[in-house]
Parts: sequence; structure tokens; C-alpha cells
Amino acid sequence: MGNPATVKRKATEKRRKKYEQRLGPGVYLPKDERLKVNAEMEKFAATEKERQAKVKVEREAKRKAKKAAPKAAAPAPADKPKE
Repeated sequence: MGNPATVKRKATEKRRKKYEQRLGPGVYLPKDERLKVNAEMEKFAATEKERQAKVKVEREAKRKAKKAAPKAAAPAPADKPKE
């Protein structure tokens, strides 16, 4: 059976979770708090985008350096011991 208050709370949480997935974070917050959350999310998204671009540039530079580096002479194959 369960506690009716708990059942109602769980249903409410499920509904809120679905709305947040569809409409974005903070959809149930009061307007001023929702605006703060959205501003923080936009800041985070911008910094993450910058970080991703920086990582991509570093990765490309690493690949180019690896490609441009002269390869050392391949080591001679080990002599097979005579039996």
C-alpha cells in the first residue's frame, strides 16, 4: 500500500523530472531563480565550449608534431640465436 503522502511526492518528482528533461533545468523554480539558473548554465556552456576548442587545438598540434617529427631509424631486427 504505502504512505499516500510518499506516493504523491514520488509522482510529483517524476512529473517534475519529465518536465525538466523536456523544457530544461529549473523549469519549476520561481522566475528570478530560474533566470539565475539559466544564466549559470549559459556561463557553464560557454566555458565548456571554450575548453573543448582549446583541447581540440592542442590535440591537433600534438598530432602535427608527432607526424612532423622525424622517425628514428627502425631498430635492427634481433638476430636469431643459432642452435
